[in-house]
Amino acid sequence: MQISIKIVGNELFDSLMTRHNALQEAFPQSHANKADHLQWHIECLPHRLRPENLLSYPDSPSVLLIDAGAPGFIDKIRLMEKRELSYIKNPPFLPIVLSPIILVFHKPSELDEIPEFPDIVTDWICMPLCAQELIRRIMASLRQKNIIKSKLRFGALALQPESRMMCFGSKSIHLTPSEFVLAEMFLSQPGAVISLPNLTRLFKASGKSTEGSNIRVTVFQLRLKLEMLTRSRYSLVSIYKQGYCLKMRPKNAAAAESDSQTSSA
Repeated sequence: MQISIKIVGNELFDSLMTRHNALQEAFPQSHANKADHLQWHIECLPHRLRPENLLSYPDSPSVLLIDAGAPGFIDKIRLMEKRELSYIKNPPFLPIVLSPIILVFHKPSELDEIPEFPDIVTDWICMPLCAQELIRRIMASLRQKNIIKSKLRFGALALQPESRMMCFGSKSIHLTPSEFVLAEMFLSQPGAVISLPNLTRLFKASGKSTEGSNIRVTVFQLRLKLEMLTRSRYSLVSIYKQGYCLKMRPKNAAAAESDSQTSSA
């Protein structure tokens, strides 16, 4: 499945394109089932939106990132809302829905000038953009409107956002909000070292305490649950003075180690 990230605003488009690689690394990919595999691309839309720009189709879902700094653009969206909703009542062929709309503000103070958002606005975010946080909001918006499946698959593991469950085969385990955010980051980048500064930014963006002890405890708890769920096939490994990395061990070796630990206990 291909997801289109449609940008309104040339400055915003240029900013995202300079971080294309970071966005690509942050975007979750599925490898267990080709039908679930996600591909994506960024495109720049003209400042004057057309009805078809706001629509998302089942076989090609899309999300709109709109530069909220454009003068009067919120009002334009509000005026278009009724027209677009009436247009969508009688789709020409496929069942279609309005794409999630995420407003991007240059600074938090711009929010003070807006009393409320139109109903079609799904979410908002402020610059400078954190790639992981932006992609997380995009995926959450698509799930919220049921445009993509709520369960995200990462190889043999899957995450269920609504219930915060991590699944492996027929087994599952519940995660705390902090553990779920960490699990989504590690599973979307298997084998990559997630640095301590990146973990700190992630916790800060999620409104969690950024103290080193809080991060270490959360990683430790997630590691225990991950190893218990997968019988040590997956684990979080500490990389000295760098960060943490999600490692997958061969099935037979992981099972043998788990059995050995059980017998010795």
